[in-house]
Parts: sequence; C-alpha cells; structure tokens
Amino acid sequence: MNAQNAAQILILGAPQPQLAPDALHALCARLETALAPRLAPEQCHHISRFSTVSATGMQQRCSRLLARALLFTGLASDRGDRGVVRKTALLGADALGRPILHSWLVGFSHSSAAAFCALARLSSQQRNSAASEQHVLALDAEALINPPPSQRAFADGEMRPLASPAQAQREALRRWTIKEAILKASGLGLSHDPATLYAGRAGGRAGCVSLSSGAMYWRLVPCPGHWLCLAGSQVFLQTSPDALRFFWFTASQTQKILEDAM
Repeated sequence: MNAQNAAQILILGAPQPQLAPDALHALCARLETALAPRLAPEQCHHISRFSTVSATGMQQRCSRLLARALLFTGLASDRGDRGVVRKTALLGADALGRPILHSWLVGFSHSSAAAFCALARLSSQQRNSAASEQHVLALDAEALINPPPSQRAFADGEMRPLASPAQAQREALRRWTIKEAILKASGLGLSHDPATLYAGRAGGRAGCVSLSSGAMYWRLVPCPGHWLCLAGSQVFLQTSPDALRFFWFTASQTQKILEDAM
C-alpha cells in the first residue's frame, strides 16, 4: 500500500469481528487503551457515546475502534512520512464532527457488517490553501442486505419504477449512500434534507452536487457486499479511478490489524 501522491485516495475495509459479547467487550477495552494516545479528546468522546451495555452498542463501538485502527494501518503503509506521521499522528475532529489529521484528509464509515477508512495525503500547497479552498473527504458505506431508507429521503420522481422490488431496494441504497457521503463531507449531516440532494442518473457512478458552501463531488467505489461512496473536493474526486486504491481485509488479516494496534 502506498499513498504517495496528493491525488491518490487509499480506502481500507475490514469485516466486523464476530465475537461473543464478553470477548467483544474485552477487545474494545484493549483497543481503547492502545489507541487513546493517538486520539484527541473529541475522538474519545465520540467513541464513548456508543454503549458498552447493549450488544448493538458494543458492536458499533468496536466498529469505530476498528476504523481508527485501519487509519493507522494506512498511515503505516505510507512511504512519504518516513515513519514520523504514524508515530506522532493525533486524530481530532473539527467543529462539525469531521475527522482531522495533520497533512491528511480522513473519512470513516460503518455498515452493519464492516468498518471503512479513507485517507489522502495533502500536498504542501493544499495544506496552506485559504479557508475558502478547504479540502474535504468523506466516505459512506451501506451493506447490500440493509433495508432501504425512508421514501422521505428522495425527491418526488427521483425513484423511477424498476423491474423488481429487489432492484428498487438496491437503487434506493445506492442513492442513499451517495447522499450520506455528501452530507458527511459538507458537515451538514441530517440537519440538511437529503431529498434536496441530486444523486445522479439511475446507476450513475460519479457526479457533482451544488451546495451553498460550493460544489461537492462524489464517486462510487466497487466493494464486496456494499455500496461505497466517496465525496469531497474536486481535486480528489475528479481524478482517475486508478488513483483510488481499495484494500479489503479478510477476517484473519483484520485480526492481525487489531493485534498490531494493541
């Protein structure tokens, strides 16, 4: 894995560990202890919001920790920092809750089955650009087995009739993934009505949405069992698909990542 040039985006995905509740609780505790020195208080607070009492909350907490372990795995694969970033990196969050890391753009996403991280190195020119030219990157993933979102997420006429309910569900999830990625990248979240966002033509793989803050670009990335969408600045999203590098880790590889993180 190598993320040397400024236009390249590295995406890492890994399946959620399938463990008994007690084992999952112990894994989360060890990961939190190991990752804490590399997480700013706002990141630790975000993770702590997911309950350790319920099984669902614990799975969600584990997914957040796994995504951050993927981030540091991605940083460790980079040859441009000569080891400096991975030793000193402190992951924070901006006022809108988006992850921030010096010299990098970072995005996380979580499906019911896996955790994902996207990262891209900023050039010195991009790091020094004016606030009006701020670069952003976000990621959203939806497992294909997930139920479709509410029809309120779509504008009238956006969802055209398709041949079968299965095709309609797949298209609804595709559009929802795009909308979620755009809302994450913009920092708007669900305070913005997703029905107002145009997710492109049926089956589209890339596009652009105009927001009050400026243009937001998006691109779908092939991924096993998921819709996966990147959204962000033009310089990163209007680049060759060859500049997108996706790595999917097996369960055993994921176990190794978690062991290395601890």
